[in-house]
Amino acid sequence: MSKDNKKKSDAAKVGHSFLGMFKRLFVHDKVEKDVLAEEALQTPGKVIFKNLIHNRLGVAGFIVFVAILLFSFVGSQLVPMRANYTELTNGNLKPGTNYLKYPKELDNKEIAQIVSGVSYGAAIDTDGKFYIWGTECNLEQDGVSDYIMSVPQEVYDNKIIYIQSGTNYMFAVDENHNIYSWGYYGNGQTKLSTQAEEALKESDVQQIVAKAQWAGLLTTDGELYIWGSTQAQMNFIVPSSAQGHITKVAAGDNNLAMLLDDGTIALAGDRGTEFATNIPAEMQDGSVKIVDIAATNRNVVATDENGELHLWGSSENGLNVMPDLDDEVVHVASGYKNFVATLANGEVVVWGANDLKQLKTPKDMSDIQQVYASYFQFYGIDGDGHIHAWGNKGYIFGSDQYGRDMLTRLIHGGRISLTVGAIAVVISTILAIIVGLTSGYFGGWVDHLLMRITDIFIAVPNILLAIAIVSAMGQSTLNLMVAVGICSSASFVQISRAAVLTVRNNEYVEAARAIGSNSFHTVFSHILPNSLAPIIVQATLRVGASIISASSLSFLGIGVPLPAPEWGAMLSGGRAYIRDYSY
Repeated sequence: MSKDNKKKSDAAKVGHSFLGMFKRLFVHDKVEKDVLAEEALQTPGKVIFKNLIHNRLGVAGFIVFVAILLFSFVGSQLVPMRANYTELTNGNLKPGTNYLKYPKELDNKEIAQIVSGVSYGAAIDTDGKFYIWGTECNLEQDGVSDYIMSVPQEVYDNKIIYIQSGTNYMFAVDENHNIYSWGYYGNGQTKLSTQAEEALKESDVQQIVAKAQWAGLLTTDGELYIWGSTQAQMNFIVPSSAQGHITKVAAGDNNLAMLLDDGTIALAGDRGTEFATNIPAEMQDGSVKIVDIAATNRNVVATDENGELHLWGSSENGLNVMPDLDDEVVHVASGYKNFVATLANGEVVVWGANDLKQLKTPKDMSDIQQVYASYFQFYGIDGDGHIHAWGNKGYIFGSDQYGRDMLTRLIHGGRISLTVGAIAVVISTILAIIVGLTSGYFGGWVDHLLMRITDIFIAVPNILLAIAIVSAMGQSTLNLMVAVGICSSASFVQISRAAVLTVRNNEYVEAARAIGSNSFHTVFSHILPNSLAPIIVQATLRVGASIISASSLSFLGIGVPLPAPEWGAMLSGGRAYIRDYSY
C-alpha cells in the first residue's frame, strides 16, 4: 500500500473513531428489548437529559444559560451599536423610559408651549397650568443643583405664561412676569444678572434662552442680556447696533443668532466656527427678509417671508443639506442635532442625526400646526390638539458617563465576554490535549519535562501570567484570548495526562499495537476518543472562569481594547461614578 493511501486510511479510521464516540454518547442501536432491558440500556445522552429534567436547580441553571446566550448573541443582532458613539449631554442619566410620556390630560388641553431637557419634558396650557414629566437628571448638591422634578410650589399656584428649559434646569414666568428658576445652577445660570433684573422693571419677558452653561433674557424692548459662566459672558458680546432691535434669539452653546426687526440676522459668540463664517451675505444685507430662525451648536436654519429655507454652518449630521419640501415652510425649530420644518400643508420634515430616533416620526402624524423641539425630544400638535411625540424615550438601565445606553453596551459586552471566554477554553483544551497526550503516551523523560513545565505554570498566579503575556504580545482581543487560554491550560494538561495514562494500557490499545498500528493511529483512534470525557467536563467548567479572567484583565485596562463594551471594562469605567451614580 502506498504512503498516500495509508495516510488516507489512517485519517478515515480516526474519523470513524470520533463519529462512533459521539454516536455511542447519544444513540444506541435499535434492538427490540423488553421493558427492563430498555431501562437498563440507555445512552449517556438520555441519562444526562433525564437527570437534568428531574433536577429543578439544573433546569433553572440551563434556562439561565440559554437566556444569557440569547440576550448576548441574539440581542446584539437586534440592537445595533456604534462602539465609538458618545453623547456627553446625556451622560450619567438615571434608568427610565418615560422621557416622552406626557400626561394624557394634555391631549384634551389647548397647549401653549412644550419644552424639554435631557431627560424630561414640561408644558403649559392656555390656562397657565404647568405640567412636567420624565426622569430626574440632577443630584441634590448644595451650591450646585436641585432636583429638576422639585418644582417650586409657586409655579403650580400661579398662571404660567412662558417656560424655558436648559440641559437640566428650568425657568417659568407667571402672568405678573415673576420669574421662577430651579435645577442645576453650578454656573449661576438660574440667577438673572443685575442688568436683566433692572431691565425687567421697565420691560417684560419676550424670550429666555437656556443653554448648558449660560442663559439669556430677551425683553420686549428688544434688549438681550447674558449671564452664567464667565466664559459665556466674555464670549457673547451683543453688538450695540443690534440691541433694541432683537425679536428672536436662536443659540448654540458657543454661538447665537439674533433675528432683528428689519428681517436681518446678527451674530455673537465664537467667530471661528462655521456658525459665523458660513453665513450667507443675504442674511445680513437685507436682500432677504427673515421671519423665523432656529439653531444647533454649529448650524442655523432661517425661513424668509416667502416660506423658503436658508441653511448654513457645519456639514456634520447633514444639517447643511436642504431637505425635500412639498410646500412652503411656516415654522422652524431645532433639537440638539436636528432641524424641524413645519409646512403649510401640515407635514413635518426632520433632518439631521438619527442616533436617538430623532428622524422616526409617528406614522399617524398629520395636519401638524406646531412642533416643539428641544434636545432629543420632539412634540407635534395636530389640528385636533393631539400631541405626537418622538425621539429619545430614555434608557432602561440608564446611560454611562459618555451618554451611551447601558443596556445596549451590556448586550454587546456579553457577546464579547462570552466569545472571549469560549475561545480561550478552546485554546486551552487544544493545548492540554497536545501536551497531555504527548506526556501520557510517551512517558519517560518527555513526561517529566512537560510536567515540570506544567508545574511552573501552575505555581505562577494565572492573572499575573496573563498580564505578562498580554504586555509582551500587545493589547488586543486575540492576544487576550491566547493569554487566558495559555494560563488556564495547566490544569487541563494534568487531567488530559491522567486520562491518557488510564487508557493507554487497556486491552484494545495493546491489541492495536500488536497488529502493527503506529503511534499516530493508536493515539488518535483509540486513546484520544476514550480519554475525552473528563477533558470535556473540565472545559465546560472552565468557561465561566475564563470569562472572569478575561473580564479581570479588561477591568485592569489590558484586556479588550476600548471602546469595545466588554463587561470588565464597563465595570472599570463605572467605578469612579458609583457613589453619585450607583445605577
